[in-house]
Amino acid sequence: MPTESEVKIARYNQVEKEADALGRLIGVRRLKPSEQTRLAGMTGDITGSEEVLDQEGNKVLIPHRMPLMLTASVCMIDDVHIPFPRTRGELDAMYDRLDVEGLAAVGRASIRLVATDVVVDGEGGPVVGEAKNS
Repeated sequence: MPTESEVKIARYNQVEKEADALGRLIGVRRLKPSEQTRLAGMTGDITGSEEVLDQEGNKVLIPHRMPLMLTASVCMIDDVHIPFPRTRGELDAMYDRLDVEGLAAVGRASIRLVATDVVVDGEGGPVVGEAKNS
């Protein structure tokens, strides 16, 4: 039976890959809570959001820092490991490297990533399946 730590490790080690329009294969992963906090510190100067309509016509607020959040979740490009950015400069450099094509691929992979979750089955084993709220 896997331990709680093994279940968490599996959750944060899951990588979704998506090719962008330039042919790069980009991998994304979930950010750990500590990384989310560091990212918030790096992007504290970016506030506000844009109001857009989703496919059903509902208003959705998209934070202005969302592109940088997506950028920070990139863990590989063409099988080259990309570490979590240590500074705002590294984050901005990766954002520029991804550009429009890469960011679109990151968004598609991120949607798939959050649509699944590691849950514990009735016997205590991890199961990757549909998230309850998707």
